[in-house]
Amino acid sequence: MLRIHFTVADAMKVRMVVLGPLAELLFSLTRLLESREGLLFDGWRSRTLAGAQVLRPEVQDMARFLAPPGVGLVDLFTLVGPAADLNEAVDRLCSVPAGPLTDEFAIVSTAAGNHTSWMLDFAKGHREARHRLNSALTEYHELAIAPYWHRIRTLLENERAARTDVMLAHGLDAMLTGMAPTMRWTAPVLEVRNYRGLRPANRPVETSTDRYLNGRGLLLAPSFYCRSDPALYTPWHDGPAVLTYPIDLTVSTTSTIWRPLERPGDPALTGLLGRTRAAALRAITDGCTTTGLAATLGITPGGASQHATILREAGLIVSHRHGNTVRHTLTRLGRDLLNG
Repeated sequence: MLRIHFTVADAMKVRMVVLGPLAELLFSLTRLLESREGLLFDGWRSRTLAGAQVLRPEVQDMARFLAPPGVGLVDLFTLVGPAADLNEAVDRLCSVPAGPLTDEFAIVSTAAGNHTSWMLDFAKGHREARHRLNSALTEYHELAIAPYWHRIRTLLENERAARTDVMLAHGLDAMLTGMAPTMRWTAPVLEVRNYRGLRPANRPVETSTDRYLNGRGLLLAPSFYCRSDPALYTPWHDGPAVLTYPIDLTVSTTSTIWRPLERPGDPALTGLLGRTRAAALRAITDGCTTTGLAATLGITPGGASQHATILREAGLIVSHRHGNTVRHTLTRLGRDLLNG
């Protein structure tokens, strides 16, 4: 059991936060190789693994390095803090000093092997390594997170808002007491049951189960892809500690999350373009890659490419190639068509 000790100053700094897509991206890497809770994630896992076959080798390198089986998870989200979108998170990550990055990467560098040596170069500030990691994170995000992020973010924001409302109306005691059964609040200590912590191979096992916030405060961060017991992360600076915990999920909820993007209410557009192509045009509203488009629509990358080609030839989208990735955006005509 983990016991988190609060001071009065800590109690005044408790907040509910949504960490953002980078944190969910990292947690999702551990879901890909696990069959536990299969009914919840099988639809996403099968679709993501199928789409991953066309991703560049750097994406596989990144996944093996950041979430090696049986070792632990590289904690990039505490290094950057809550970030509303992936670009913001990556920008912050590139500004983290070499020392904290090197310390965090040391958790897994031995287990990951030499094939991910370029990841270690990222911690040293090498420009090429930063470009490779940025591209790998973006490519995986487009496949595994972006198609579902709007719905996932809604769930997480609802959880954050509900807990915050309890705290505002009834106080911190009531909010923390409501975290049961996973956690138990007996002021001034929050107990996390069944807490195992991380046991990286190249770090000594920590036998102490008491953690003192010492005025840092605490961020409570609900997670969609994290399905393990709550975990406490302490940032490299003097900012608040972060306690992540899984939100309650049902098969019905996740089935809705994985459902291909559809927006009823504009039968004229569907009649003009067809259901799938109309959904493709909507999916490209904020820009996306071919891989991301395929995941959003629930079709193969080849099928997504064919639909994108037709939309491009009709003057509704434009496509730009960046290395092995093709990104699509709407033209003015395409945007006008969507807006009726």
